Amino acid sequence: MKEIGILEFHFHIKYLNTTMRITKGKNTNVTVFTTEKILERIKTYTKDLSDFDFVLKRPDETVNQFLKRVERICNDKIDLLFINTIQTSLIDAPHYINFKPKSKTIITVHMLNHWFKANIGFNIRNLFRSIDATLSIHLIRKLLLPKFNAVNVIYKPMKVFLEENTDYKKPIFTIPFNFYDNTTKKVKAENNGKIRVVVPGLIEAYRRDYDLVIDVFEGLFNKYKDKVILDILGKPVGKAGWAIVDRCKMLKDKGYNIIFSEGFVPEKDYDERMRESDIIFSPLNVVTKRDTGITEKYGLSEGSALPFEAIQYCKPLIVPKEFKVIDELKTSALTYSDRSDLEKIFVDLIDNKKSISYLKKQAYINSGYFTIENLNKYFEEKILSKLNKL
Repeated sequence: MKEIGILEFHFHIKYLNTTMRITKGKNTNVTVFTTEKILERIKTYTKDLSDFDFVLKRPDETVNQFLKRVERICNDKIDLLFINTIQTSLIDAPHYINFKPKSKTIITVHMLNHWFKANIGFNIRNLFRSIDATLSIHLIRKLLLPKFNAVNVIYKPMKVFLEENTDYKKPIFTIPFNFYDNTTKKVKAENNGKIRVVVPGLIEAYRRDYDLVIDVFEGLFNKYKDKVILDILGKPVGKAGWAIVDRCKMLKDKGYNIIFSEGFVPEKDYDERMRESDIIFSPLNVVTKRDTGITEKYGLSEGSALPFEAIQYCKPLIVPKEFKVIDELKTSALTYSDRSDLEKIFVDLIDNKKSISYLKKQAYINSGYFTIENLNKYFEEKILSKLNKL
C-alpha cells in the first residue's frame, strides 16, 4: 500500500478534488494537507470524504510551522507528495526553501513562462509586483525546482511546450484539472427549444473579451430573441467587470434572455447553471500579460480550466482559433477567428438544430476519455509504478 500526500492551502479547490479522486485507488491511501475553509468547500464536490485523511492548518499556526508539520508527517509515512500550488511571489515561495520532505515530490506548475523561461517581469503600472515576481521566479528556479522529483501540468500541450522550449530534464506528468464523473445522473438541458450559451469564469477584462460577447449577442437577440439564452456565469471583478454587468442590465431591460450575477456564485448554483447549458463559449484573450509583466498563452504555457469544464459537464465548446484545443475534444469544439466568424457559428447553431445535437453527442463521447477509471489507470501506470525511479 502506497501513501500519497497532497498539499494545497491556497486555492485550486476543484483541482485538489481531482487530485484526490485520481490518486485514491485500491493500492493507495491519500492524506490531504489543507485548511478548514478548503475542506468545507471540497465537500461540494465530494460528499463522502471517508476514504481520505485530512491534516488541517491550525488557526494559530504560521505557514512555516504548518509546512514543518507536513514535512514530519511525510518523513514518517508519505511515499509521494503532490504540491498543487506555489505562488510566484515572495509572500509564498520563500516558505518552501527549507521544506525538504524525504518523500518523492511532484510540483504542479500552472504558468510555465513564469517558472521556466522569463528572466524579468516589468509592469510600469505595478512595479512592486514586477520586482516581486522577478525575485521569486529566480528563487524558484535556483532553490525550489531542483529539489522536486517531477513536474505536473494539467494537459498535454503544456507538456509539449515544456519539452520543446525549456531544458527541463526530469519527468513531466499530465494529471488534468478535472474529470468526467460517469457515476452521476446526467441532467439534460431543457430550455424550451432555445439554445442556452454559458460563458463561465470571473468577469475580468484581461481574461476574456466580454465586450465581444455582448456585441455579438445584442445582434443575435435582435434577430433570434426567442431562440437563444445567454448566461454570463461569474462575478464581476474591477471597473471593467462592472461595466460588463451594466451592459448585461441594458440587455435585460430590453426583454432579452440574459442571465448574470453581481456577486460570488456558490458552487451549487454554478453547477446547476452549467448543467442547464447547451454549449460553453469562452472568448479568451489567449495571450495575456499578467500583473507581473510576464506574458503567458492560455492552453500552451498557462493552464485553463475551460476544456475540463467541457469534459466535466459533457458540453461542446466554442473558443478562439488561437487556443490550443486538446486532441480529445477536437470533434466537440468550434473555433473562430473574428467577430464575423463567431456570428456565423451562432447563427448556424440556432438555425440548424442538427449541428448542436451532433456536437453534444460528440462531447459526451469525448468526456469518456477522462473518467476516474481512465485517469486512475494513468496515475498507477505512469507515476505510481515508477515511483522508485523518480
